[in-house]
Amino acid sequence: MEQQNSFKKIVGWLTIISVPFAFANFTLTGIASGSGSDLYSLYKAGEEAGNLMKWSWLADMLGYYLLLIPVAFLLHFWLGNKNPYWMSIFTFCGFAYIFSGSIGAVILAKTWPTLISGYANSNGIIKEIYNIAFTNTTEMVYGGIWGFLEFLLAGVWWIGTGFAIKSERKFLGIITIVLGIFTSATALGEILALEYIALIGLMIYLLLAPVWAGWLGISLLRGDDIELAKP
Repeated sequence: MEQQNSFKKIVGWLTIISVPFAFANFTLTGIASGSGSDLYSLYKAGEEAGNLMKWSWLADMLGYYLLLIPVAFLLHFWLGNKNPYWMSIFTFCGFAYIFSGSIGAVILAKTWPTLISGYANSNGIIKEIYNIAFTNTTEMVYGGIWGFLEFLLAGVWWIGTGFAIKSERKFLGIITIVLGIFTSATALGEILALEYIALIGLMIYLLLAPVWAGWLGISLLRGDDIELAKP
């Protein structure tokens, strides 16, 4: 029991720590993009913006993805007893979301500073090549890895897990389901080229996912009644 309580507290704190990293991501992105809102045009913003975006994507990797690995395990141990078959599928989708999302983030963290710097320090046809490379890399991650894959996996994880949580924590379960619905809407919008649906879903995901993580982390710190199955 002592080991279980220690695990819950550590996971709770790690989940809470993910929140400032997530907010740092879109704060740094906002600073780098200035008054512009089109990330596809950020290659014009200059070298300083490229360096800011490196740290923005690394914060994204931690805040929205890697720091959620422990809580994905914990949710499975907590809720798996109720329906181990479905929870196994939901947990797999959660890990697939985490790893596909973090792969996209590290691709952008590595390529964007180089491409933005190259565009700023070149002329003529070379400048256009950097522009094309930036656009294609961004589309591969935003439209492909994240848009078609990550958000679909995350939607399944959060919706399925949300229904499982409802019997234990009603309002947390509802928030989890709502997060999953809007995340799925983002994937649907990307797949069907419905830009406004994809954008609305994305904005709600970016804001609600850290709120969910913070709420869940606090619940774990206070959750003496949370019983975990043995691995």
